[in-house]
Amino acid sequence: MPQPAPSVAGRPPAESLTGYRRVADQLRQDILDGEIEPGSWVRMQAVADRIGVSVQPVREALQLLEGEGLVEILPNRGARVHGLDRTRLGHIYAVREALESYQARRFAEDARPSEFRRLEEIQARHDKAVEAGNLRQVSLTNHEFHHVINTYGNNPLIIDPVSRYIDLGLMLVRKIGREPGYLKRVVREHHALLTAFRRRDATRAADLGAAHVRVTLDVMLARLEALHAKNTA
Repeated sequence: MPQPAPSVAGRPPAESLTGYRRVADQLRQDILDGEIEPGSWVRMQAVADRIGVSVQPVREALQLLEGEGLVEILPNRGARVHGLDRTRLGHIYAVREALESYQARRFAEDARPSEFRRLEEIQARHDKAVEAGNLRQVSLTNHEFHHVINTYGNNPLIIDPVSRYIDLGLMLVRKIGREPGYLKRVVREHHALLTAFRRRDATRAADLGAAHVRVTLDVMLARLEALHAKNTA
């Protein structure tokens, strides 16, 4: 079953979002669900009327989705949906892999002992949630764990794209679900990262950060292909 997903990068829960973030979430979900098909034109006024906002947040939402590669904005013509295929998903996760690997390296090199302890405390709560089968708490503590690493140094040129692509990944997960054994894999990979951080082994941390993203992509592609095969059988 898909697991509940929390907000990312300090964003509020989806139900409290206003303005362009709420519009972007709705449009993103419509695109991933196939309700807005690739090649379709998105009419801003129609979207604004449907969601109950002005045109301005729709325009801002489309700019956000253009940054994610889901739409293309053409001058004087509007926005056209790209959708999400294997190639585009690969490009998105290549960016995530590079940035999250870099952040894991920086955290291993520069984080203070108090920040290591904070990460260990978060992982302890994550472990308990996994043992208890509390999937909402698992999602929240998983988000907390990566948020600490990915926002280290407060670099918006890293935080913004990572948060956008994590948003996209979480919505895709809601659609296709997680693979069997997901929880055990994540616990194992988190603890390996913690060991690298304690040892200040920056190279090992960077490799683990990259692998953590890469395996997610591999699993996601496999599940998408299986879903496509089932739907076309």
